[in-house]
Amino acid sequence: MFKPLPLYLGLRYFLSSGRSGLLVSFISVLAVTGVMVGVALLIMVLSVMNGFDRELKTTILSVVPHIQLEHQSGLTEWKSEQSKILEIEQVTQAVPYNSVEGLIIHRSMSRPIQVLGLSKDSIPNGLNSIINEHDLALPDANGILLSQVIADALNVQSNQNISIVISGDNNAPAAVHSLRVDGIFSTHTELDQHVGLTSLTEVGRILGDSAKVQGFQLQIKDQFDARDVGFRIIRELPVGYGFRDWFQTHGNLYKAIQLSRNIVGLLIFLVVAIAAFNVVSMLMMTVMNKRKDIAVLQTLGLSRLNIIVLFLTQGSMIGFVGTFLGLLLGVFGSYGISNFVALVEMSLGSAILNTEVYPIDYIPVDLRWGDVAIVVITALILNIIATVYPALRASRTVPADELRYE
Repeated sequence: MFKPLPLYLGLRYFLSSGRSGLLVSFISVLAVTGVMVGVALLIMVLSVMNGFDRELKTTILSVVPHIQLEHQSGLTEWKSEQSKILEIEQVTQAVPYNSVEGLIIHRSMSRPIQVLGLSKDSIPNGLNSIINEHDLALPDANGILLSQVIADALNVQSNQNISIVISGDNNAPAAVHSLRVDGIFSTHTELDQHVGLTSLTEVGRILGDSAKVQGFQLQIKDQFDARDVGFRIIRELPVGYGFRDWFQTHGNLYKAIQLSRNIVGLLIFLVVAIAAFNVVSMLMMTVMNKRKDIAVLQTLGLSRLNIIVLFLTQGSMIGFVGTFLGLLLGVFGSYGISNFVALVEMSLGSAILNTEVYPIDYIPVDLRWGDVAIVVITALILNIIATVYPALRASRTVPADELRYE
């Protein structure tokens, strides 16, 4: 079977493990390992950062309003305003709400809380799916749903009573309201740290007027149009409304995810680049170790171009093997990292990700094959570039100088 001689010799040099080439072979293994680890880490890191980006857009922003409209004096005839808002093309949901902040107390433990009041007939889709997932219903009068985080912090269970202290206005004394815990839920987001759910009228009663609502929580088609849509709605509604969008409440989180993705990606890319350029050291040692072999090959008829192809083949094989192994490790690692973290948390008995610090309490993964292709192609190109100089150096070997004393 015909084999192009330079390619064949390049493969033989790559696979060589003879006594004279032990050091070169060891460095070759290190170079392959470096490329493999760099490629695998870059794929996994990008998958995790893409996962955080996806969870922000889908999970977090499904329970956080894209736009929150608030009327300065509250609304009594709010249904007509709701219908007017829903006529706007971008708006997909307009949920009336009441909200009050206070201190939740159970026995000797306390914790700050935001009690969100919603109507059973109009619950945000994200929260509604979470309530249904836990087989719960929005409470009636004197009831509240607590997050698992708050329930654990207060050591409270369903059907137990808790107290909520609401500070008074204008030097008025604080008011204490007793509520029954009708269920416990978990969004697995930072909302678990401070939000409790109850009925719209219950929060209105706490605020002193159960007939009024404070405003509306809106979901729109394109989250990134929230600010423009908010200003448009304000112009079309009567005077007295103000709004804030998710950029104000979670915009820093979105920017932090994007910045972290870029910085971590750059750092791991440098690891890949350093591993690729380790090939230079390995090939230079190979050239020094095989100068006489190169000279003999030249006397047998191999041209300078053949010598260049020979060493390009050897160096490229390191890149191909390292990148392929890194691709496999990165893809399987991406799919298995969530289970691995869960296993570590179970072994340690504590959570690695806590919503007190992180926006969610689990490792999200979003493996995008476009990113994988970019990583693989970049690693291969860097590796090929790294082989050029040693290959040119080998081609400049002068047979007469190397074989003078043979």
